[in-house]
Amino acid sequence: MSFPHMMRRRWPVLVAAGLTVSAAAACAGGATSASGGREGSLACRDGRILIGIAKADSGFASFFDVAGKRGLQVAIEEINAQGGIKGCPIKTVTGDTKSDPAVAAQVARSLIGKGAQILVVADDFDTGVAAARIGQRQGVLTLSLAASSTVFGKAVGDRFFSGGITTTELGLAQARYALDRRWRTTFQVLDPGLAYFTEQDTAYRKLYEPGGGAVAGVDRVDSLAGQSDFSSTISKIKAAKPDVIQALAVFPAVGTFVKQLRAAGVDTPVVGNITLQTRELPKLVGTKRSNAIAFAAQVAFDGAGVDPAIAAFTAKYEKTFGHFPEQANAPGAYQTFMAVNQALQRKDVTDAASAANAIRAQRGLKVPGGTLAHWKDGYAVWSTTVVGVENGKFKVVADYDPTTLRNGAS
Repeated sequence: MSFPHMMRRRWPVLVAAGLTVSAAAACAGGATSASGGREGSLACRDGRILIGIAKADSGFASFFDVAGKRGLQVAIEEINAQGGIKGCPIKTVTGDTKSDPAVAAQVARSLIGKGAQILVVADDFDTGVAAARIGQRQGVLTLSLAASSTVFGKAVGDRFFSGGITTTELGLAQARYALDRRWRTTFQVLDPGLAYFTEQDTAYRKLYEPGGGAVAGVDRVDSLAGQSDFSSTISKIKAAKPDVIQALAVFPAVGTFVKQLRAAGVDTPVVGNITLQTRELPKLVGTKRSNAIAFAAQVAFDGAGVDPAIAAFTAKYEKTFGHFPEQANAPGAYQTFMAVNQALQRKDVTDAASAANAIRAQRGLKVPGGTLAHWKDGYAVWSTTVVGVENGKFKVVADYDPTTLRNGAS
């Protein structure tokens, strides 16, 4: 549930061939083979099962990684309160990757050297893959709990899993929601520099256009660079007169766009993704103008229609850390680890290999706030929730089954 590949402008050579992360892994001794290292035992050692967390506490990725780490912490507290993993409590050891793939690889090796039996890496492919390859090489069960990349697992190996909702599900859900409301023309506001958005664009068109919809216009923006003037875009929208606007850009730029759109008197519905899933949106846009907005997400964690179990999660999060979850990686990481926990509780799971087999076998798994349909190539396929915003208030307005969405786009 991170913004996968958002770091491409910071690590430009990662895009074309994965050269920087591959080099980082190689320098740290990483590889994609599962044959090396220890057997990945998940036995209770010294009265605990140890999880190593190689994530950013500093640098540009820390906003996402810290939220995900905190979501994991809440999950661990709940699991330990229920007896841990088959009676063995979970403990953690952490290291700051400083948002640097090379440092992340070093941190991963250090944590495994300290006895980590499960390795949790960054919630993003670019910043997490080097560390993940270290875990794979050492035979350790390795997780990226909120990453959305569909290529992460293929790049690492058979003992790795990424748990964030994919760009495929997000794009298809936006298209299905638009078609269900008979919105036949779409104007896209798109940041093409981020694969997180271009992949959603591809998925959206794959379902929307065969379903009778048409993309009537596209305006490319530079949200990561902090674009703040969208007057030209809004003029194009006024001329196109679409039924719906798809906003694919990062926050706060996407919020600034919506604010300027509404201030210009344009009340056309806006659809998007989890970049809109923040309490800061109505603060920026204005409560009275925060209307006719909807976004696709892995889990609803604020407003009407939220699963009571997720409401309990957010309450624990706020009590523990002093504030509401910063963004969607927090509940996303919580959800994913609660799913993984169900595999780890099986009597036949004793090491990384058997744990990986148990995780891959999961189907239609109910967890707080959603359903994990299945795992594919090491990534999670989740049910998708659409949350609407009216008068600054969030409300669940639709839920979609991923198999139905994918079949509709095939």
